Amino acid sequence: MAKPTNPAVLLAWGDDLLLIEEAVDSLAKGLAARGMGGPDRVRLKAEGRGSGNGSAVLADLSQRLATGGLFGGGTLAVVAGAGRLSATKELRAGVAAALANIAPGNAVALIDQRARRPNLKGARPEGPGELGLLVQDVGGAVVNCISPGPGELASWILQRAQAAGREIAGDAAKEIAERLGAEVREPDLDRSGMRMTAAIELEKLMLAVPTGAISVRAVDALVADRGIGSLFAFADAIVARSGPLAAKHLGRAISEPGPMVVSTLHRKFRDLAQIHGAVVEDGRPLAQVAREIGMHEYPAGKLAEAARRWSGREIADAITGLVELDAISKGDGERAWGPALTRWSATRIG
Repeated sequence: MAKPTNPAVLLAWGDDLLLIEEAVDSLAKGLAARGMGGPDRVRLKAEGRGSGNGSAVLADLSQRLATGGLFGGGTLAVVAGAGRLSATKELRAGVAAALANIAPGNAVALIDQRARRPNLKGARPEGPGELGLLVQDVGGAVVNCISPGPGELASWILQRAQAAGREIAGDAAKEIAERLGAEVREPDLDRSGMRMTAAIELEKLMLAVPTGAISVRAVDALVADRGIGSLFAFADAIVARSGPLAAKHLGRAISEPGPMVVSTLHRKFRDLAQIHGAVVEDGRPLAQVAREIGMHEYPAGKLAEAARRWSGREIADAITGLVELDAISKGDGERAWGPALTRWSATRIG
């Protein structure tokens, strides 16, 4: 027998700000359609993983959900950080009790905002977990709100335009995605606001081009290139001696804390030196060298390809230059971090 649905309970999990906002708005509209007006939104926030704060939030949530309104709309409780409410058996029991005792006209939106795992490129978060099971047990909706990975934003823009009764050219949608940084593949990029920004840009384009298909020329004229970069991509570009890619990601590198940038570059050049010495100079098998240094063979192969563009002396000079960069990044004298990093990188790719 199918479980009954409960339109008053929502779990939105993931990191996409627009999808989370629209899921909560949809719940509020459904609540208003079934009641006597728009609900009053009450925002709660679960913090920490201990039982203390979680129990306090659950007590507040339970009281608000169980108390019906005499006039007007009900209460929509929006709980940020809701994933923390499933950390212990006691908290999960409290959530189950709260969801089972919702007064007519009230509703709850549990927000479990989890980003893509940074250690895996493009990796999505794991599923909604035990909180999702609690919501499903009472017939609530579990909505996937994961931000778009590389190659996914352009198709979403096409669908968004179609839903609005408009048409945008495929190359125009791809250009928007590119300008917003959606095609950057490194894991250190915050993708949570990409759909929201794309929606704003699309609305602007639809106003500027009131009829017909939106072309790539309109995108060129009206959508600014955000110049969004990646520190990891910057390090890869330096190692690959790619001037255009290094320039594209330089701004991101300059904006990050200097010691973190130096550390990232040092790790990359340390690996480059090991690969260069063993594979390029000694001619040893790549697979064997990759195992010895604890690296997967594919990234080791990319490094070996890049290593052939360097001499041993150039790699040593680059690492020596990082020592000076490290001092500058920690406030050595009056020398500015941005110009110093720019000079160091220009010397390596030249």
